[in-house]
This record gives sequence, structure tokens and C-alpha cells, in this order.
Amino acid sequence: MRNTITFRSVNHQDGAVLITALIFLVILTLLALTSMNTNTLEEKMAANSQEINRAFQTAETGLDLAVNDDDAFTTANKEELDGTAGDLYDKSLTNIGTYGAEVDYNAVYRQKTRPPRGSQWDQSFALYHFDMSATGSTQSGAMTKIHGGAYQVGPDS
Repeated sequence: MRNTITFRSVNHQDGAVLITALIFLVILTLLALTSMNTNTLEEKMAANSQEINRAFQTAETGLDLAVNDDDAFTTANKEELDGTAGDLYDKSLTNIGTYGAEVDYNAVYRQKTRPPRGSQWDQSFALYHFDMSATGSTQSGAMTKIHGGAYQVGPDS
């Protein structure tokens, strides 16, 4: 018995392995590009969310600054307390924190109310109501505006 070995000629190969390998490479390249684009988009979304949070925290700081500012709630130095724009106290600060954020805060006098009759309050005092707002912004352009209210007890003049 004789073993005969037959060799295929190089000219008869169809190149199926080459075509299959190229298709797999194209598919893997597309998957890699899609994954890179998704990661880039997720990083941008995370950065935007972080900047919005910084702007919100800056605006919160602005409300805290307004509450702690002695001049924001003073009613003694105003000639007419009628709840109009002339009763506005406005202040701006820059470089809040380590991120260079800015805050604008204000307090607007709105009205004075007396304690209800028959209450245990001394009728020589009144409640002075204020609206407060603060706008926090970051260097990237993110901005948040928040509002709050406060009142102080003072002499009824």
C-alpha cells in the first residue's frame, strides 16, 4: 500500500480565511469606536452634572451669606418700606471655594405684619418679611438660582 500525499496548489485557494479575518477586524474596530464614543459621552455627562452641583452649592452658600449679612435684613436705613424694588439689598462675591465660582445674592423687603390680636405677643413688635434669592455660577457657565424666605422680629415703628 502506497501513501500518496496530495498537495493543493496555491493557485486553488479561495482566501476565505482572509475575508473572515478582515470581517472580524472590521467588527472589532466598530465595537471599539462605539465604546470610546460612549465613554466620552458619559464623561461629559458626569462633568456637567458635577458643574451643576457646584453651581447649586454656590447658590446655597449665597443664601447662607445673605442670612448672615447684617445689612441684608436691616430696615432702619430705608426711608420707605413698601415692598418695591427700592427695598432691595444686592451683593456679589467672586472666587467662592477653590473652583472660582461666583455668587450674587439679595434680600428684598416685602411686608410688615403685626402679631394677631389676642396673641401673647407684645403689640409693639412686628414681623418684617423678606424674600431672598441667590444665583451661583461656575467658570464653565453652569448656573443655578434658588429662592428662600425669612423674617425678622423688630420694633413696630
